[in-house]
Amino acid sequence: MAELQFICLKWGTKYPPIYVNRIYNMIDRYTKKAFKLYCITDDEKDLLPNIIPLPIEENNLKGWWHKLSIFKEDLYGLEGDLIFLDLDVVITEDLSPLFDYEPGEFVIIRDLADNGYNSSVFRLRVGSKAYVWDRFLESSEEVVAAMHGDQDWITRQVNDAKIWPAEWVVSFKKQCNSRIRPSLGKLGIYLRKSGLFLPKDNAVLPDGAKIVQFHGKPDPEDVIHGTYGAYKAAPWIKDYWV
Repeated sequence: MAELQFICLKWGTKYPPIYVNRIYNMIDRYTKKAFKLYCITDDEKDLLPNIIPLPIEENNLKGWWHKLSIFKEDLYGLEGDLIFLDLDVVITEDLSPLFDYEPGEFVIIRDLADNGYNSSVFRLRVGSKAYVWDRFLESSEEVVAAMHGDQDWITRQVNDAKIWPAEWVVSFKKQCNSRIRPSLGKLGIYLRKSGLFLPKDNAVLPDGAKIVQFHGKPDPEDVIHGTYGAYKAAPWIKDYWV
């Protein structure tokens, strides 16, 4: 049986090594099949020994733009299907089914804010969509200047992606954390923006969720012990995110 392959990206200092180590630990805890975790990084210091570091090759790129390098035809000699995971996701169940869903297809999240994609969790067969990277290289400076991030470019280039089942990969902001409150007019808007309007109950992990994605703020650590602005506390994160 082939090993499952996961890959993540750690660039710069926004997320310390423990974020990568937690990804490994969460996969290991819930995924019963043999697996490998690769980490594309500019600094492999303090990563767990079982994590396989891959050196960043494009020193002219920053941050999330390095994700696009995963679309290369020759990706460090790797073959087969890879699942990419952002460092700020929380894994709550076995991820093996993500490899069986829509075999051979490129699978990604539909962004809840618009009609584009969210690149927090996607599955790619190595080299199958190399044009995403090749076209980016043709005008990378212009693309970086014009677009907010890598997922905007992926959305523009890929028109045949499959979407993960909605219950598998959920948004902390949208699906775990309802912010619907009685309207208080301008006062209510001020309180929400200032963080003074605090939710009373906790965020809920939806049934069937395998991954909780944290796009933007808050990060998981921001809500383990309390609220974050208008977002609810999620003390259950500590049971998974270790």
